[in-house]
Amino acid sequence: MRAAVEWAGLAVVLGWAGFALAGLWAGPLGASAAGAAVAALVLARRGGLVVSGAMALLSPVGVMLPALALRHMAAAWGLPVAPFATAELLIFLAAYGLFLASAMGLVPVDLYRLGYAPVPVAAMVLAVCGYGLWSGALFLPLVAVAGQALWVAGLGSSNWFDHVLHAMLVPVVVVALIARAG
Repeated sequence: MRAAVEWAGLAVVLGWAGFALAGLWAGPLGASAAGAAVAALVLARRGGLVVSGAMALLSPVGVMLPALALRHMAAAWGLPVAPFATAELLIFLAAYGLFLASAMGLVPVDLYRLGYAPVPVAAMVLAVCGYGLWSGALFLPLVAVAGQALWVAGLGSSNWFDHVLHAMLVPVVVVALIARAG
């Protein structure tokens, strides 16, 4: 079942890539068809070299990347999607930079270890839900809770952070910030 969750997440992420590329010249319907075709191809060819290489590169996929992909597709279809504030992106980038430095042993505290323990995970999920309640945004609380549900069910990584964070978020946030500045 773990593998099925990871493959579904990869299919969504690569399907989104097909959706985004096709969206450069096609409307939402054509882009959605292209994205669906890519996602189906990922699931059909999951033993192939290219798809297995993508899985090796992006694994663990977790919840955040597929959720962001689905969020972007929903916005392209015209559904109301509130953008992240610039301050939120800057705070995330600084906090995630510290988290990555901690995971690499560059600071004396290993924050990654907290993702294995139920009480710190519950506290972090509650904090994210509290932020969502305060800000009126549901996206991050839904990702945090979905990540916790997968983590508790033993589907995917044994660390909650692997469900809700991904190293690919750093370049995505940097590009979003540069686009806003320009």
